[in-house]
Amino acid sequence: MDLGMSSMQVNNPERGFSVLGDGPLDMRMNPQESLTAEHILNSWPVTEIGRILREYGEESNWFSLQNKIDRSRNTGGLHSTRELVKLIQNSTPRSRGGRQGWIKTATRVFQALRIAVNDELKTLEDSVYNCFDCLSPGGRLAVISFHSLEDRIVKQTFLDIIGGRSGSDEGYGQSSEPVSGSHLQKKHTADAEEAWIKRVVQGNNARILTKRPITPSEKEEELNRRSRSAKLRVIEKV
Repeated sequence: MDLGMSSMQVNNPERGFSVLGDGPLDMRMNPQESLTAEHILNSWPVTEIGRILREYGEESNWFSLQNKIDRSRNTGGLHSTRELVKLIQNSTPRSRGGRQGWIKTATRVFQALRIAVNDELKTLEDSVYNCFDCLSPGGRLAVISFHSLEDRIVKQTFLDIIGGRSGSDEGYGQSSEPVSGSHLQKKHTADAEEAWIKRVVQGNNARILTKRPITPSEKEEELNRRSRSAKLRVIEKV
């Protein structure tokens, strides 16, 4: 499973996914669905919009943005990505990094709205369970996520599948390949990280093959900048 948007979706301004283009506030993965980002911004309770920005975008400036979105309704509301970006620019303090600051804020706001429009987190959780159910013994499910909310859902769903929910990556489950601290200290840092990644978390019906997510190498990030935030987790049915 390769989560998130495709480059074709991002590069098409009519889909409304890009903070750098100008198009309708759509953001639907499935154009046949009725709910759009425009409807959320102009019709939903403003407190619900604040919650979306806070929880789905992890945006610290959510309260100011919530209020400005509310006030925009008095002048006709928001109807294009450019209008939303302009509102974000006017709401982002200069102390937050100038141009880069508003771009990062806009990225989080667009992410939050996209998740709400498409109910992405619930869809992701259901999809992981369904894909795992389709596996034969020995089959593996690999999931690449691109932000912390997705990765958290994948991690917790994997833990639910093996019957061992935990709040952190540290020390959950049982490793089929124990690696002592003294042994790791003798190895090069890269080797130690690889050994840690290869530790297996064993359950009755499955095992997690990535105790910590695999992330791109520096070389891969240079070749594909969009891979920078990618995290890979793998589970195997037994």
